[in-house]
Parts: sequence; structure tokens; C-alpha cells
Amino acid sequence: MKKKQYLCAKFLTSMGKTRIIFLLLAAWMVLPVVAEEGVDAQMKHYGENYAETSDAQKRIRLANDFFAYLNKIDYLDDSIVFPGDAHIDSVDVNVYYYIGEWYYGDGQYSQATAYCSRAAKACSDKVDDNSKGDVYSLLGAAYFRLGEFDKAADALHVCYEIDSKSGDYDQLSSTLNNIAGIFVAAGKPQEAEKYIQEAIAANSLTQNMARRAVLFGTASEMYRGMGDEEQSLSYARRALEIERQRGDSAKIGVRLSQVASAELGLSHIDEAQRSLEEAMPLLEAAGNKHSLGICMNQMGDILASKGKDLEAAEYYREAAALFFSQGDMYNESHAREGMYKTLKHSAPGEAMLHLERAKQLRDSVYQQQTSETISRYNALYYNDLLQKEAERAEKKRHVILMIVLCLSGLVVLSLIGACITYLKSRRKEQSYQQDIHSLQTRYNEINRLYRNIAIESVPNQNVLTDDDRVFLEELTRTVDEEMEKGNTDIKSVSSRMHTTEQTLRRRLTKTLGITPQVYFTQVRMKKAKYLLLNYRDITIAEVAEKCGYTLMTNFTRAFTRFYGIKPSEVRLQKPDTELPPPMRRAA
Repeated sequence: MKKKQYLCAKFLTSMGKTRIIFLLLAAWMVLPVVAEEGVDAQMKHYGENYAETSDAQKRIRLANDFFAYLNKIDYLDDSIVFPGDAHIDSVDVNVYYYIGEWYYGDGQYSQATAYCSRAAKACSDKVDDNSKGDVYSLLGAAYFRLGEFDKAADALHVCYEIDSKSGDYDQLSSTLNNIAGIFVAAGKPQEAEKYIQEAIAANSLTQNMARRAVLFGTASEMYRGMGDEEQSLSYARRALEIERQRGDSAKIGVRLSQVASAELGLSHIDEAQRSLEEAMPLLEAAGNKHSLGICMNQMGDILASKGKDLEAAEYYREAAALFFSQGDMYNESHAREGMYKTLKHSAPGEAMLHLERAKQLRDSVYQQQTSETISRYNALYYNDLLQKEAERAEKKRHVILMIVLCLSGLVVLSLIGACITYLKSRRKEQSYQQDIHSLQTRYNEINRLYRNIAIESVPNQNVLTDDDRVFLEELTRTVDEEMEKGNTDIKSVSSRMHTTEQTLRRRLTKTLGITPQVYFTQVRMKKAKYLLLNYRDITIAEVAEKCGYTLMTNFTRAFTRFYGIKPSEVRLQKPDTELPPPMRRAA
């Protein structure tokens, strides 16, 4: 203990008086955020222990302990349990991803990138594409928050490669939004415009209103960067209106801050102040420290413009503490300069300390490398994970509509057969025979209905020949049977149909204008929807297994991307209630 006291005294003695005062001031501001406790300490404990364990079986046990803890604190939508023979790469990806996701949500972006980078290294061919896309999305988002735009762009490119076959309009709109965000942050809002408008167009084909609010928020920032303040305010208000309708107080706070930024751009000072006064309590309650700090800087600017220097200084002081703890040099510099300007007459000594700190930030290597882009960066507007871009075209929409109708009938045919087998082990012999007869009757009726729908939905009777219809029926039946075995790849399906992968891909593309992977995904999701709505005694885990998913987390993510809602939310709906239309890739 004495040795530590001696070294501390020697260190302070070696520093100048000014530096000592600044060090004490900085320590006082960040003291509340230094202590590790609660969930933060648990995350650190699980992350370090897992990374240091080399034995695969021990890692699986640690992973299950970790996910049991996440389930205990209600962090997961569905429980995750890995079997003893789970592939270690898949386990690593899930553990590191969820730790990174938690750090990202807590505003600890350096920690988030560290764990997401570990997850990315574990993304072998044994890990499904959905999980890989999630990992690189979160990695890109964390790099973006740190202002490392080159690394964020690299992660976005990986997402592009991974999701090139997804055909998911919701993912498309998210990816385009984040591409636009990178251009805005890099000071090129004109180049961002085409991406954000395309993202809004893709989102219009979905019912994801939360995504729409994010897109409008990005559009607001983009137009502000282009100097079109009226458009900026218009989009910010549209985003706010959506969040008020959804009733999400945390997002309402974010949108109010965007409105305030646009109002400041138009010199509507009083309106901006009212927006910030409403936003800050909501952001504080939600724990959104970064957005709260930006609002405090804005409020400091407003009060300083009105000559209320002491009140402004308090807002700048709180903002500086928040940004110092997060490592956000640009926004901390803004707060320090604000404190210098508002304190230079009443407290010149303290004001000079803040001015010195602001100069250090401006002169840092980080600031020299990123000053041109970071000066335009406001992380408030980019909260969604980076995702994948896919193509959208309108010229074959009538074909896609026909596919949906055909698939509905085909999937129901396969599902009813599966339900007959399921009921055999659940019911007594008498009711079982009755159910078999009833289901068989329904099967025959739906079979006839499907054939009528398939023919009537084709704009031109020559679009599908009899040969094509037989091919589609055989393909869907084969896909359904293979997914029950856990096989969902084109190799297994083509082998069962006694053809080559190239022939199957060419035939399906010629017949419907889509790839086999898109077709298989639609069959899996339609089957999942039907089971979730109509067979409540089947668990969500069993539904996932029947649709070819070995891990519950992968099924939940894929279903949510496809329909816009979680599997557990479907169970709250009445049987046969229609879900939002699935996101389909245009041919």
C-alpha cells in the first residue's frame, strides 16, 4: 500500500499544476461511470472467461450458462441452449455476438467492436448466413459510432456479399439507409440522396414503421447537410409522428432531437428549445447517453445565444462528462469550447482548462485523420444495424404475386400432411381417426383450390405450362420433406429430384424468375407461419426444427426478417390471421 502511495505522489509531483487540476476535474466527472457493477460486470466476467477457455465442451457449458443469465434478465426473446455436439464456431459466434450487442446498446462501442471482431473470426462455413450477416451488421454499426468509417464500409461490403440472395425488402431498406449514412458522415450528402430515396421506396413494400422512422430521420440529416432546411424539418417531423403513433418513448426522444436540429437550422430557436426540453428526460430514462449528450450540447448553444451563460455551462459540463467517458472526441471538443466561452468571464481559470482540453482534442492524431468527416458526423441518426443490399425491380411484380398464391397452396398441402403425423401421437384412437378423415378432406379441398388459384393467378395462361405446374408441385414437396430432415440446400433438393444443381437453378429461374434459395426461404417461412398460427401445442422450438433450423436464435432472426414480427408475437394472433406480406426479392 505504501509503495502505491509513493508512486502516486511521485506521478502527481511530476505533473504541472494545470495538468493536476485538469486530471482531478476529469476524474470527478467520470467517477460515476468508472465503477463496474451489475450487468456490466457480468458481461465482462462471461466474455473474459469464455475467451480464455480452450476446451470445446467447457466453452459450450459456459455458453449455456451465459444464455441462461441473459434469459434470467429478460434480454432474450426465446431461450438458447446448445447441445453437447454443437459446432463450436456457431457457439462462438452467438456468444460473442450477444456480448457485443449488449456493449453496443450500452454505448461502449470499443468493447462492441472487440467482441464482434471475435465473432467475425468464428464465421466459418459451419455458421449460417443469417448469423454472419448479423455479426457484420453490428460490427459495422459499432465502427460507425466510433467514426471509423473505412472499417464500417468494409463490414457493409461483407454484408452485401452475404445477403446478395436474400430478397428481403426490409433488409434492403436498412442497408441502403446505412450506405446513405456513411456518405452523410463523410460529407457527401448529395451522393447519399439516391440511396435514402431507394431505401424509402423499398420500405414502402413492407409494414415496418419503425424502419420507416429511421429512414426519415436519416433523410432529415441528409437534407440538412445539403442546406435544404425545410426538407430536413419535414422529414424529421414525419419520423416523430410515426414514433408517437408507435408509443416508443425512447425513440420519441431521438426523433425530437432530430426535429430540434432541423429547427436550429432554420433559426427557430424557441421551438428547438421546447423540442429538446421534451426529448432529454425521455433519452435519460432510456439510458441513451450519447443522444442525451448531443441534446445537452444543443441546449447549451441555445442558452448561450440567449446570454444565459451559467445555465449553458451546466449543460456543456454534463455533455463533456458523457462524451469523455465514451471516447467521443468531436462532441467532447464542442462541449469544452462551449464551457470556455460561457465561463471565461465568471471563472477564467476553469475556462482555460477547458480550452486547453479542446485544443488537445483538435490536435490529436485521431482528429487530424478524421476531421473532414467527423465534423459532419452525428451518431444520433444511425442506430440501426448495417444490413445487406439486394436488387428491386418492378417489371415482374405480377409474377411474384402469382408465386405467393401458388406457394400458399403448396405449403398448406405439405403442412396438413405433417399435422396428420403429429396428431397420431397426441390423440386417442377414435378422435385420431376422425381427425385423419377431417384433415384428409381439407387436404383434398386445398389441393383443388391451389390448382385453381395457380391457374387463375397467371396473367397469361401460357406463363406456366402443365409441365411447369408439375415441376413446382414436386419441388415444393421435396423441399418440405428435406427441411424436416434439416436439409435446406440446393444440393440435397436437386439430388432428391434426380437432377443437377445447375439444371434446377436454371429451370426455377426460367419458370418463376427467382433463385432456388429465395424459393426455399419462402416455403420455410410459410410453413412456420401456418404452424405458429394453427397449432398452439407445438412449441416455437419444434416449429423451428420442422422448418429446418437447428438453432432457435437463427429461426427467430430469419422469421423476424421475413415477416417483420417475431414468432412469439404471431402466437398472440388469432388462428388464420394474415401476417404482413413477406419481403420478396423482385425478379
